[in-house]
Amino acid sequence: MTAASTPPLHILRGILRLTKSAQPKPVSAAPTAASAATTTLSPASSQPTNNEITLRQHIISQYRESRSLPPHKAKTQRKIAYDYYILKQDLVERGRLHDLDQGADEKLSPKELSRRAAARAGLQLPKLDSDL
Repeated sequence: MTAASTPPLHILRGILRLTKSAQPKPVSAAPTAASAATTTLSPASSQPTNNEITLRQHIISQYRESRSLPPHKAKTQRKIAYDYYILKQDLVERGRLHDLDQGADEKLSPKELSRRAAARAGLQLPKLDSDL
């Protein structure tokens, strides 16, 4: 799909879904009291953080403003939103793959790592002589 063929509401919903599902990484340094109040709640809490609420409000306001723009500016806004949506999708997928590969080099043999990398690329390794 392209930005021109994807309805703006679908892009908006996709962006909101990806921002909602994005899990922020815990900060290693101790946060200050002011930033701790605005950044995150306890990990067990399912309540959105202030930053997530602000981001969601900003996204929705941009969507509403783009509805009243002239057609050429609305098209530009739609392309930007679509590119952002695709970027977020790709980053989520990259993070998922990174989590899957994390520590694989310590658990698996080099031969198995090569086999899995080839399988991800849609290839098969040739049969190798085990004596080599």
